[in-house]
Amino acid sequence: MTGHHGRDPIYVMGRTADEARRLQERARFFEPLTRHLFQDAGIGRGMHVLDIGSGPGDVSFLAADLVGPTGSVVGVDANPEVVRTAIGRAEASGLVHVSFMAGDVRDLALDREFDAVVGRLMLMYSADPSATVRSALRFVRPGGLAVFHEMNLGAPVWSEPTSPLHQLMGRCVSEAFARSRVEMAMGTRLYDVLVAAGVASPRMCTDAVIGAGDEWVRRFAGAFGAGILRSLLPVILEHGIATESELDLDTFDDRYISEVVRQGSVVQWIPFVGAWGRKEAEHALDAPA
Repeated sequence: MTGHHGRDPIYVMGRTADEARRLQERARFFEPLTRHLFQDAGIGRGMHVLDIGSGPGDVSFLAADLVGPTGSVVGVDANPEVVRTAIGRAEASGLVHVSFMAGDVRDLALDREFDAVVGRLMLMYSADPSATVRSALRFVRPGGLAVFHEMNLGAPVWSEPTSPLHQLMGRCVSEAFARSRVEMAMGTRLYDVLVAAGVASPRMCTDAVIGAGDEWVRRFAGAFGAGILRSLLPVILEHGIATESELDLDTFDDRYISEVVRQGSVVQWIPFVGAWGRKEAEHALDAPA
């Protein structure tokens, strides 16, 4: 990375090994939503895909499943530690058509062309998301796909009957991200971002993680719950979003599960927005500054 990271929003979730593990747990909830997006966009057998902001590799592994062994996926992430995690997971799974590299896509020099560039929850961390997509499109063939999945972090979470702990968790997450200069409406902004980057007439969709019942709620609390609040705790406390006693993280998950299940609540998390379109064949893509 050279010259970009100082202007980008802070990665408020932290970069610990525990957080990388929790990212993988959350990815299991996000997988059906992103799979539908990629399938609707046209990611399929034999394609060569570039995944930017690939993290521990879950989006790359999903793309690899869709393109099959005759295709390939290259994941790129600026954090070398999480790249090592992704490489280890790929090797353990025997996925020889998936590879990972550390770097910022805005600075990369690749000697190959891709059929698509994809990304999930990464443009929200870019100071200029259109420039980031434009840089990635340098490596995509004319008419190739750009497919991105982002959240509208400013949207409230939902529970019915109301679960005070679910609403507290959603408020803490949204307010903590807002303090980190992250684009809170990145999902809604995707259309304009892709058009400015040189993508023709993007299509859009929206969806959200939603569920109920003892088994589902226990899995949700394990993936989100106290884990996500612990990652955000320094920001939560610094800005007075909640107190340690109010959260009581050592008992939060048990209290959350008990409350939601006892009430029979249906809970919904922060909504995703997906957008996809094709690179304009005539669009001149400049190298990054």
